[in-house]
Amino acid sequence: MRSYVKALNDRDPKALIAVGAAPDKPWSRRQASKIIDTKGGKGLTIRKAPIEYEQMGDYTGKATLTASDKGGKTVRETVELIHEDGHWHVILFEWPQSDKATSAP
Repeated sequence: MRSYVKALNDRDPKALIAVGAAPDKPWSRRQASKIIDTKGGKGLTIRKAPIEYEQMGDYTGKATLTASDKGGKTVRETVELIHEDGHWHVILFEWPQSDKATSAP
């Protein structure tokens, strides 16, 4: 969550793409830019962000982020999380059909 908030505060699309574990492609850069346009640059300070694990196991969950912006206003957001490759990632991106891995032979 710290990396997510830092990427938003810094208005850094590459960092946001890394937080979301998405490939650096035109579609992910467009989506990252949209997220930053609406949520970025607010000077957020995290007050709490507990992770709630889903009943399906320890690899999915959600966090309810409570933060203060630079003006002291409380900001809340619930984000979905996935644990991959030893790290939690915020589910931020809608992957285009052509970039999804397939199980078909």
